[in-house]
Amino acid sequence: MFEKKVRYNQITFTIKAPSKNPLKKYDVYQGKTFIVSFGQKYPNGVPYEQYKDKLGYYSQYDHDDKKRRDRYRQRHRGDYTDDPTRAGFWATRFLWT
Repeated sequence: MFEKKVRYNQITFTIKAPSKNPLKKYDVYQGKTFIVSFGQKYPNGVPYEQYKDKLGYYSQYDHDDKKRRDRYRQRHRGDYTDDPTRAGFWATRFLWT
């Protein structure tokens, strides 16, 4: 199991992989409390490619295509929040920047 601690607004979160949700890549916890899952997988369990996995667990699925990243960011522009309880918060920071 993969675990990484990250801080946001003086709060420590733990990101774990693989997710307990079979359709997601990562789970986020604050202490022992589950917050959200993020990172899409296909129904057959194969992870969807991302621009750059900064956490590294799924980096074999990085595509490094800037145009594709820009299209993703345009499509998901409403997901860019400063709310760590939202999947878009985590995906934007760790999979698509």
